[in-house]
Amino acid sequence: MRTRPELLRALSSLAALTVIVLPGIATAETCTGFQWSVDTELGWAAAPEAQAVQTEGKIVSIPNKAIDVALQPAPTVKLPAASDIKKQAIPKDSFSGWFSIGGIAKAGLYQITISNHAWIDVVQNNELVQSTAFSGDKNCKTLRKSVQYELSEGPAIVQISGSPDKTMRLTIREAVKK
Repeated sequence: MRTRPELLRALSSLAALTVIVLPGIATAETCTGFQWSVDTELGWAAAPEAQAVQTEGKIVSIPNKAIDVALQPAPTVKLPAASDIKKQAIPKDSFSGWFSIGGIAKAGLYQITISNHAWIDVVQNNELVQSTAFSGDKNCKTLRKSVQYELSEGPAIVQISGSPDKTMRLTIREAVKK
């Protein structure tokens, strides 16, 4: 039979291992404010590996993991398409950027979920794609906002405006229709 200090050490080790191995589960309980499931996004965002892309960079296709976008000071970034957000709404000390996706494999409803407060635009065929829905949870530490877009096959550009951070972790995946 174990002594009380041995039992406490064993439980403490088990709790630490759970936090290291299961980070998505630890944050999932605090992200209940979204209008649709972001469970996949929570897992991807909490994972240590992500696909890195620089502002003005390109990824071949949508990965099955998070994307870390390196942003630039907002006043220095020229977006490929004029954003729907008013320029005066973007703080001068914020960060913005964009990257292209070589190809959306199939047309459908997609959701882009970001880790912090910012504006998201998607461009296809040199025009902004209007969002079909958006949701957010200010109390979620891992994810802040999720926006859905009806995308066609082919290339796309994702634009981020007004982030308080130099790097934006985001996820893109086909949305589950209700």
